[in-house]
Amino acid sequence: MLFSMETSSSRLALLFSRYYSGLATDPETNELMHLIRMSENDETLAALIRNAWESLHPDEKEFSEEESGKMLHSILQTAENQREEEEEQEKVRPMRWLRYAAASLLIIAGFSLYWLKNRPEKVPEVSVTGRQVTDIPPGGNRAMLSLSDGRQIPLDSAANGLLGSHGAASFTKTGDGKLRVAVSENLQETNNQSNRLSTPKGGQYQVTLHDGSKVWLNASSSIRFPTVFANNNRTVEISGEAYFEVTKDRKRPFRVRFGTSEVEVLGTSFNIMAYRDESASKTTLVEGSVKLRNKKGSKKLTPGQQATISANGAIQTAAVDIDREIAWKNGLFYFKDSGIQEIMRQAARWYDIDVNYEGKIPKRQFTGKVSRNVNISELLNMLRYAGVNARVEQNKVVVKM
Repeated sequence: MLFSMETSSSRLALLFSRYYSGLATDPETNELMHLIRMSENDETLAALIRNAWESLHPDEKEFSEEESGKMLHSILQTAENQREEEEEQEKVRPMRWLRYAAASLLIIAGFSLYWLKNRPEKVPEVSVTGRQVTDIPPGGNRAMLSLSDGRQIPLDSAANGLLGSHGAASFTKTGDGKLRVAVSENLQETNNQSNRLSTPKGGQYQVTLHDGSKVWLNASSSIRFPTVFANNNRTVEISGEAYFEVTKDRKRPFRVRFGTSEVEVLGTSFNIMAYRDESASKTTLVEGSVKLRNKKGSKKLTPGQQATISANGAIQTAAVDIDREIAWKNGLFYFKDSGIQEIMRQAARWYDIDVNYEGKIPKRQFTGKVSRNVNISELLNMLRYAGVNARVEQNKVVVKM
């Protein structure tokens, strides 16, 4: 469809308004992206983006001015790379790279508001080699409870209520993806028999241990805990990623072991990420204090700090954005200067998929937030509008650059 300059500008403004309000249909969204890339109304588009951003109430803005500046820098850098690639081809239309940058800015500027607050109920299907396939839904509350007596209980299919007991301990599914462990009040002896709660790819779960401490497990994670804690300490072991809210008990410090490292606390909130497919493990302190130690040394963290342990065991600390580090626990993907491989590793765990790459993987960085409660097509569409082509093939995603 062709438009005059005036008509094209008016149409662009109308479609932008509908998209940013969460009312645009799929055809309207596609038309909007076409106009952004193909029209000559760059000044009109820039004004629309600026006005939409400035009209937001300060509390609604998902990013600070500093973060916005970094986002724009990343977008323009990506656009410059696109321009250089197109200049080498010498056959593409001049200035297309500028509208590529504008398209990326539109998506990221409106991304949080649109996808978090106005997500359409109907999820678009993903086209695969000319046919439509079933979309891949997000993960959910799925886990396996393995008791010390050998019993295994799949929690996602188990009914709410008492699951069983073992010695002085009882295990109850309270609903909403929660498990509660309790012991008899008149218990006199400790019990070192261990139980294991594990989540698969595409799973998450929360458990309240018998001392009242709460643990959230991310996808592909596990926690091993004793039926009853010892008299002088409370020790658990994890793999993958877990967020802790530990009940204070000065007589019994709480210890978390992962790999060859250990975190010790009295009562605090913190996150540990220790996936085997990541280059380093990370411990992030939200509140309280923790002491991290391994064979290479020890570090004490203050709130807002993160300790990174490299493959050789070296520990480094730095201040971090806590909201980003625990976003998964709050139901969000939070990408900040993230490469495509980092994004797809998170997607692979949450959607239970494999990821393949075709062509050279670009060194691009992405910033944005999106609910984890979306089908994979919505995440891939966001990436597609930001310049990354990806398609679904059965239970895997192919990223083609």
